[in-house]
Amino acid sequence: MMNLRRVRTGFLALLMLSSLAFCGCTVMKDKPAAEDLNLVMAGMDGTDGVSFEGAAALLIDGKTVPESSLYYGGKVADHNEISLYSLLPDGGQPAPAAESGPHSLKQGSGDAPVYYTRMVKEDGKWTMKQASPALGGSNPLEALNPLRQLEELEKLDKKVTEEAGSARGTRVLRIELTVEEARRQLSAELTQKMQAIKPAARGDAAVPADTHAKALAAKSALWEQKLTELQQRLNQADIRTVYYLKVDPKRNLPTRLTSNRTLTYPGKAGVTTEEAYITQVDFYGYK
Repeated sequence: MMNLRRVRTGFLALLMLSSLAFCGCTVMKDKPAAEDLNLVMAGMDGTDGVSFEGAAALLIDGKTVPESSLYYGGKVADHNEISLYSLLPDGGQPAPAAESGPHSLKQGSGDAPVYYTRMVKEDGKWTMKQASPALGGSNPLEALNPLRQLEELEKLDKKVTEEAGSARGTRVLRIELTVEEARRQLSAELTQKMQAIKPAARGDAAVPADTHAKALAAKSALWEQKLTELQQRLNQADIRTVYYLKVDPKRNLPTRLTSNRTLTYPGKAGVTTEEAYITQVDFYGYK
């Protein structure tokens, strides 16, 4: 069980620590950006598999939180099975997000933990089938499933536009969630993460019942306190979530997906705090 006293009060720190068969032969040209997004999703449905590599990081007031940096890779097979695994930093920085948003991801320091997870899509939902090591109540790779991210984009309330100045032979779609949708999305994710670390009633059989009851009561009180603090801060925060989808217009397939979620809220002594959680994933080797 994750130690609640080590849970950061920041929203994004908590999140870190814790169709149709389509051949993709229609070429994008002079189409509305929202229609381009639909073609990309159909193109993904028509692929048998793809590999990907990505990175995620949390920035607080413009500075990367070292322990938040995560580099990962994975593969998709048979449309509905995905495996993800953590990667060691290569000593350099991930590709800058000049075409994908206002920030670039920077490498953190410290020893990176090693993760692996395998998920299968069943009845329209992604279900974890394997994880190594046992990740307790926090699985950073589960939230980084790029197929789930793309699928969610179809359903979210958003505005889709095309970025000017994209490299020749590519298009970059800018997908910004409405203010209400960005808040709803984050609230749902926070609720899921907090439920995952909620103190369990079961305990060590060797511990006396009264001792276990007191410990559980203390942990539960702390959990309730942290939940209340997060909800209060969420109500005070300004939330902005923007995705950038780089597309190969000839094949209607994504080559890069970047997400940038930014929160600003009153900090200590009235000083505004800004948190930015950024992910970037590159797709290659389509089958």
